[in-house]
Amino acid sequence: MGLLGNAMKTFWKFGFHVVSMGDLVRETGVSRGGIYSDYSSKRALFHACIDHYEDVVIKPVFAPVEEAAAGVEGIRTYLEALLTRFDTNQNFGRGCLVGNTFTQLAEGDDETRQKILRFYARRTCSYSNALSYENSSNNRLTEADVEGLASYVTISVQGLWSYSRLVQDSSVLRQYCDMLLAYLESHLRGTPRSNYRTV
Repeated sequence: MGLLGNAMKTFWKFGFHVVSMGDLVRETGVSRGGIYSDYSSKRALFHACIDHYEDVVIKPVFAPVEEAAAGVEGIRTYLEALLTRFDTNQNFGRGCLVGNTFTQLAEGDDETRQKILRFYARRTCSYSNALSYENSSNNRLTEADVEGLASYVTISVQGLWSYSRLVQDSSVLRQYCDMLLAYLESHLRGTPRSNYRTV
């Protein structure tokens, strides 16, 4: 898996502030000097891990949201992939590396804060494009409404995967996903939310 992959797994599991350089040496099998030859600091390595996380963890499952005609169904496919990942991981949620990080963000760490904000801005933009496509069928919402709904989805999904660290039953997560999708459809299609199943 290499230095970057193993370091990413270590930060994801324990958190940036908890992990020491000694931990990274042990978990990656790379000497302290070897790490510093590629990265100027633990923070620099961590920032590289966030980029790696986006490329190898997020993009493959998020791809349906980024398709040209994604709509609500693209978001549904993405959420289903996350639920499957939870079940495959034997009902233990690791949450999101980026989400886990911002709960530990130190005051004054503006560089990491900006990196996290850019990460979520990209997700929100993709949600906005998907919802705009869905809205184009009947134009129920204004552009500002769609952007607000996209931000709501970003925050909701992040909350969902933070909460996944506390539960051992995917039905709890699935219920929230069903409710979120029903909420989107009620706004974009005018579909009564009462028609949707919760578990």
